[in-house]
Amino acid sequence: MAAAGSAALWFFGERVKVPAGVTPQRDFDIVRYMGHWYEIARLEQRFERGLTSTSADYTLQDDGTVQVVNRGYNPETGSWEEARAVARMAGDPTVGALKVSFFRPFYGGYNVVHVDDDYETAVVVGDGTQYFWILARSPDVGERRYEELLEIARRNGVQTEKVVRIPQGASFAQPAHAEQE
Repeated sequence: MAAAGSAALWFFGERVKVPAGVTPQRDFDIVRYMGHWYEIARLEQRFERGLTSTSADYTLQDDGTVQVVNRGYNPETGSWEEARAVARMAGDPTVGALKVSFFRPFYGGYNVVHVDDDYETAVVVGDGTQYFWILARSPDVGERRYEELLEIARRNGVQTEKVVRIPQGASFAQPAHAEQE
């Protein structure tokens, strides 16, 4: 009985589906995706609510998994918050569908639905279209590019009227409450 329970836990924890209407990027290159990304916009979730200067760092490990470090500045407490995870390709390594786990053995979807040719901007949808991020290698993408990325999100089923842009600019050396001065 315990083996059956463990098998069921593994099956449901490992199983991740791409949401209906969401199309992950083809010709995806996980190596080019590695590195530092600024979070330009998102749909608010309780785990990021109110954070500014949010970013994600992706590092490919020797075993093919990806170390994920998400950071954000909490202006209310004057402190940085960090969450670590592990990700891996969900199937075909040339398709931008990954699964990520902040709490093993449970995984969630991480679908790169767009990355530009230079790997400078990306649009990501999670397990469902209520999880959404625009990422970029620089803290600002300009208004025209931002609107183009929102349109890509719309085509993938994201309700963009609730998207919030994320202020950037806090530094890790920033003292508590410095943004409020």
